[in-house]
Amino acid sequence: MNKQEKDWVTLKKWSLFLASVLLLAACSNEEAKLAEIKKADKKDDTEMAVEQKNMTEEGFITQVSGDSILVNNIYFSIPEDVKVQLSDGAETTEGVIRDIRTGMKVSMDYQGPLAESFPMQGEAETITILTDEESVAQSDALEAFINKEQLSRLIMMGQPIVRDNEIGFLFSNMETGEMNEVRIDLETHEYNIGGDDSE
Repeated sequence: MNKQEKDWVTLKKWSLFLASVLLLAACSNEEAKLAEIKKADKKDDTEMAVEQKNMTEEGFITQVSGDSILVNNIYFSIPEDVKVQLSDGAETTEGVIRDIRTGMKVSMDYQGPLAESFPMQGEAETITILTDEESVAQSDALEAFINKEQLSRLIMMGQPIVRDNEIGFLFSNMETGEMNEVRIDLETHEYNIGGDDSE
């Protein structure tokens, strides 16, 4: 073999060696990337598990349909094993799903976070119907308003405000898409929608 052939063989060997090293390096980078991705996924799963926590939403039922109810701006699915109770502030008694009706003030216990949609969505674990005097007066006023306005698809936008013997809230009529503010007198049930008085 002449010198040129020897150099060519040596060059081939070095080229083959260099290609092998680069291939191994690329493979080890891929393995490192896969390990990093798996670690990040595991971290995300851990963070998601941490985010699942006991939550409570207090508000009013504005829709009851089949196996779900709308409280404020959250649809809660009602599983068969949901716990229903009544509370007057001093004593809590067992209730049944048939006790639930539109207008009631309730406290909903659920696992968060909620599904991000509009309205938001969650699954109820415990429904506490608030039966203290103040809650019943607010519920009666809201129920009278819903019935008089024939709002079968009302959604409250946020928490209602109670002050000076009236309850007020921003709401959307889901049938028309109209958004308004209402203030309802807790004693007379007269109300004012966006500045217009009604009886």
